Amino acid sequence: MKILSLLLFFIALGVLVTIHEFGHFLTAKAFNVYCSDFSIGFGYKILKIGRADQNNRKSALFFINRKNPKAETTFSVGIIPLGGYVGMLGDEDSEVVADRPDLKGRSIEDLSLWKKIIVFFAGIVMNFVLAWLIFFISASCFEQKSINYIDQIGVHNKTLISQTITRDIEGKEPLKLEDPSTKEGKTGEFTVLSTNFKDKDKTNSYTLNDPFYPVKIEGNSYNYALVFETSNYGLNDLDYANAFKLAVAEKSENGYFPEIENKTFEYFNFETGKEYKIDPIKMSFQKVSTKVTEDNKTESNVLETIDGYLHLSVSKETGKFNKVGFGTYVYSYWNGWKSFEVANKQFARSTSLISETIAKLFYNKETWGQVGGPVAIFTQTTSILTNYPFYYYLNSWGIISVNLALFNLIPFPGLDGWAILVALIEGIVNLFKSSKVKKEQKKKLEEFERQRKLNELEGKKEVNIGEKAEEEKAKPWKFPPKIKTIVSYVGLGLLFLLAILIFIRDIYRLF
Repeated sequence: MKILSLLLFFIALGVLVTIHEFGHFLTAKAFNVYCSDFSIGFGYKILKIGRADQNNRKSALFFINRKNPKAETTFSVGIIPLGGYVGMLGDEDSEVVADRPDLKGRSIEDLSLWKKIIVFFAGIVMNFVLAWLIFFISASCFEQKSINYIDQIGVHNKTLISQTITRDIEGKEPLKLEDPSTKEGKTGEFTVLSTNFKDKDKTNSYTLNDPFYPVKIEGNSYNYALVFETSNYGLNDLDYANAFKLAVAEKSENGYFPEIENKTFEYFNFETGKEYKIDPIKMSFQKVSTKVTEDNKTESNVLETIDGYLHLSVSKETGKFNKVGFGTYVYSYWNGWKSFEVANKQFARSTSLISETIAKLFYNKETWGQVGGPVAIFTQTTSILTNYPFYYYLNSWGIISVNLALFNLIPFPGLDGWAILVALIEGIVNLFKSSKVKKEQKKKLEEFERQRKLNELEGKKEVNIGEKAEEEKAKPWKFPPKIKTIVSYVGLGLLFLLAILIFIRDIYRLF
């Protein structure tokens, strides 16, 4: 699974970067901008596809010659797969233009303001489009799965369940549980875990065990409550052992309930290589009958409440609960034409959530703890691939594509947002400059006209107003190319430094 996940990771990352850069490349070529390079990844080139007469052979492990004499762009794959770039002709390439007069007028800086913004914005748009397509494919081409009720019990291993849930504390008499049965008239019977709720600071906390009998661990004086941690629960392995967690409990008049700090529980984490003995956990189970009425409403009745004891054990190898033999039920369905609506909602939800998170980076320092690099992405996507259906994995890359698009909108040197900002500043400055020049020209033309009429009266030679007006045309203002290049390289350097620090932190978190 690790090898498959690693392969899929590099393929998915490559697709995201390629699509982004391809947006820049296509629009630049559409506006006749000279593009010397199209690279996926940085550093030493593993593969290059270009013309042999452009000195490409020496700087790549593998080289494929483009025999077309009109071929301009060299396509390459770098050894560091953390981005890519399109080498477009700019003002800083004046020496290149001097050697090749045919490239005059084909610089990105020769484009009008709206064309430049289209080129810079195209990569972001392509990532947005890719994200929506991923969400749509995920919603339309795969059978969807969901858990309607996390506390509904399903029997997945009758041998294990007879050992882990018993009527008596000694564990001698197994508690009999059956799969939900559906009968005529759309009625059914199933068993649920009975949870105990309380309200503390307007927050609902709960415990699966009887709150008057807290969970105890041998050699530990603390009291614990058994709770669901659904973020650890996957659809590929429905055993409840994956979702059980022991949270530190505090005593109240209604029993022992989990302590809540910042809306989260403080969990007890088992260590590998150690043995733990957990006392039998007293719980209650409810046998529920449901019936769907004619107006499509569901009526539920509790038929029986059964007391039982859960016997949990811990694996020394993994430090996690061993299998318990029961879990919940997964409902399968197809979206059909609803896939468009599902994709739209997923796209809107992802865009909103990531926009909010990126904004918090500038005023909430705690948000930086949520930032992850390639290692964190690989770890998270591997977990999703292992524990959930494949379309969940696709959705995760749709979210990453949205993330890449929105991150590139930040006006930081080296990102697309910076290039767009620079183009807009140049456009606004030139707009004011042009307006000022036009006003000055208008005054001069009025003066020329007045002088011309005066000359006519005096019989003097007429002033050539057209030539004089042409002389007053303003040259467009631009950021000095060298300064813009230096700022961009400094920005890229800082981004790489940040990426390295996040990489080191992610590695540290793994161990």
